[in-house]
Amino acid sequence: MKVKYPAEAFALSLILFSGTMKGAFLSGVLVLLAVVLAEFLKNLLEDGIPLWSLRLCVYVGTGGICGAAFYLGFAAVGEELSAGLWLMTVLIGLLSARHVLKSSLEADYDGIFWESAFVWGMGILLATARELLAEGEIFGYPLFQASFQSKSFGDVIFGFLAAGLALAFANAVLKKKCTDTQSWYLAVPMIVFARPFEMVSFGSVIGAVWTIGVSLALFFSVKKTLKFSRTGPAYRGLPAEMLSLGFLYMILSIY
Repeated sequence: MKVKYPAEAFALSLILFSGTMKGAFLSGVLVLLAVVLAEFLKNLLEDGIPLWSLRLCVYVGTGGICGAAFYLGFAAVGEELSAGLWLMTVLIGLLSARHVLKSSLEADYDGIFWESAFVWGMGILLATARELLAEGEIFGYPLFQASFQSKSFGDVIFGFLAAGLALAFANAVLKKKCTDTQSWYLAVPMIVFARPFEMVSFGSVIGAVWTIGVSLALFFSVKKTLKFSRTGPAYRGLPAEMLSLGFLYMILSIY
């Protein structure tokens, strides 16, 4: 069965904000509000305006309000979003709107909340583990220090891994599949926003183009290979692609 929760939006939010329990908790709430807003706007306007206008209203309304909500929400807990990170939160809203417009949710808010709760919960658990392994803290409160801790657990590499695992675990519990998703909508902006390596010797512009081009080409190759792999139903589609992108970042970061 197809998922009712916004898989792409949740994946992007976990990539960006699952480094801490506070970030995962707050971003999960805001993603849920974004998809509910998008569904509400769709049901409110679909009988009164043309289809092209409906799509434009839902995309603009959800993207704008989601970006504002993330900015104000994180400011309220003492964290200021950079310009680039704020643009990524607008993309989260656009992905939520896309999910609503391509799915027949039929105002099933119970189903949206129920499925989203599993992804949200899994994201919080993985974010808690990442924060402990990176800083020895939970919600900013120090708990312990150990030799196996490393700040690398807070890197975007483990954000991709956390996103893939959270979606896969939720799908396994809900008996759902993330097959009707497009990982390109996450991969391209993330590779531009957080490049896995830098080619300083090529100059800033040529180096950035080279880095982005090579990363996208490798991801395209991996994505093609995954179509013929025997992944489990819960991992099929977006979860496996997010895990693969995380390992790709891990390999490229060596150079």
